[in-house]
Amino acid sequence: QLPVIRRCLELWSNPDDVVLSPFAGIGSEGVCSLEMGRRFVGCELKGSYYEQAAKNLHIAANPAQVGMFNE
Repeated sequence: QLPVIRRCLELWSNPDDVVLSPFAGIGSEGVCSLEMGRRFVGCELKGSYYEQAAKNLHIAANPAQVGMFNE
């Protein structure tokens, strides 16, 4: 679904806009937002989804720190 998210962001937001996802899940909208130069705010109630979203968003925000041997 990432291509759909990217297309929506391209159509309905601009670089440096803040993208809100009130049901963030594992952070797919946030990852695409960060990759496309937007800022992101998300909310998630389920703990396991929140933990995965935090990991995914950290990787998207710090791509130079992620390598083949990083956990």
